[in-house]
Amino acid sequence: MKLSVTSCVGFAILCGAEALQAQQSLVAPAAYASTDAIAYEWVAGASRPLRQQTLIGASHLATMVGHTITSIELRRNAANETYAGGTAHLTVTLSIAPHAPIEGSNAFAANIGTAVAQVFDGDVTLPLSPPPTSTTADWSTDKVIRIELDTPYTYLGGTLCVDVVGQPIPGQNANWWMADAVFDDVPGTTTNLGGGCGSYGGPQREWAGVASRTLVPGGYARFFAFGPPNGLGLVVFGQRNPTPVPMWLLGLPSPQDCQLHLLTVDLLAPAIFEPENEPGLLSRGGVAEVRFKLPNLPQVLGLGMTTQWLEWSQFATSNAIEWSVATAPATLDMALLEGHPQSPTGELSVHLAQVMRFQFQ
Repeated sequence: MKLSVTSCVGFAILCGAEALQAQQSLVAPAAYASTDAIAYEWVAGASRPLRQQTLIGASHLATMVGHTITSIELRRNAANETYAGGTAHLTVTLSIAPHAPIEGSNAFAANIGTAVAQVFDGDVTLPLSPPPTSTTADWSTDKVIRIELDTPYTYLGGTLCVDVVGQPIPGQNANWWMADAVFDDVPGTTTNLGGGCGSYGGPQREWAGVASRTLVPGGYARFFAFGPPNGLGLVVFGQRNPTPVPMWLLGLPSPQDCQLHLLTVDLLAPAIFEPENEPGLLSRGGVAEVRFKLPNLPQVLGLGMTTQWLEWSQFATSNAIEWSVATAPATLDMALLEGHPQSPTGELSVHLAQVMRFQFQ
C-alpha cells in the first residue's frame, strides 16, 4: 500500500527506509568500487584553472539508464600521504557525446552532444585527507570530493560527457589532491636511433621525441622537438634506412655530424618552435609539436614508421626515432580530455580516466 504524507508522520522510520532504497549508486569502472585503481589524476581547480571532460561509455552505465543523477563524487587515491584541504569553484555540464570514448576528439566542443545541461556551478570542498589506513579504497567523507547537483540529470543512455571547468580560489588551494584514476596500460614502442646534430638536445643532440603513451588506436599521436624559438622545423615520416646518410652528401649546408636515417619520405609537416615561458626551461629552446589521430582500426595495431626532424635555419637533423603503435587497443571505454578552460583543445587520453561515483534515483 502506498503511504500518504499523513501516514508518513506516523511511520517515519518506514518512509525513511523507502527514500533510502530509492537512492542508488554506481561506480565507473565498477571494478574499482572498493579497490584502489592503478593511477591518479589532478582535480580541476584544486591548484590551477583546468577543464576536464570525462567520456564514459554506455557499458559502465547500464543500471543508471532511465534514472536521475543527483550527485557525482571523486575519490582520492590510496597513496601514503596527506592531502591538504581546500576549496575550488566548479562548473559542471552533462551531455550525451556523439561518439564512443575511443572516438573522442581533442576539441572540447566536438565531445558535447545532445541533452546538454549545466548541472552545477559553485564552490566544492576538497577535504583534508590523512593517509588511508588500508589499501582498500572507500568513499568516506574525508576521502571524497562530492558535487551535489543543482539540477538533477536524467540519463537515457549513450556516452556520458562529464564536462568540469575548475577555477582555483585564492588562498584556498589544495595544491596536491589527487583523484583515483584507472589506467589502461597499452603503450606503443619507441627506439632512439641517434643521428642528431645542431645546437639543441644536450651532448647527445637528442632534441626530438615521441610520446609512447599516445601511440594507441583512438589516441592523438604526439611528436615533438626543441629548437630555436620562433624557428621553423619540419617533421619527416618514412621508413628507416639501415645505413644512415650524412646530410652533406645531399648537397645541404648541414653540420658535418648530421645524419639522415630515412630511406623514404612518406609525409612531412612544418611546425614552429613555440617560445617557452618558464625561465627554468628556456635553455631547451622552443617546442614544436605535431599531432594526428590514430584511427581505431585493427589495421593500425603494430603499425610502425621512423620520424626525424629538420631544423630549417641550420639544416640540422634531430635524433631519429623508430616507433610503432600499440599491438592491443585500449578497452577502458572511458577517456579524459584536459586543457586550459580558455583553450578550444586539450590533451586526450583514451586509456586514462578518473574513477567516478554517481548517485541516482
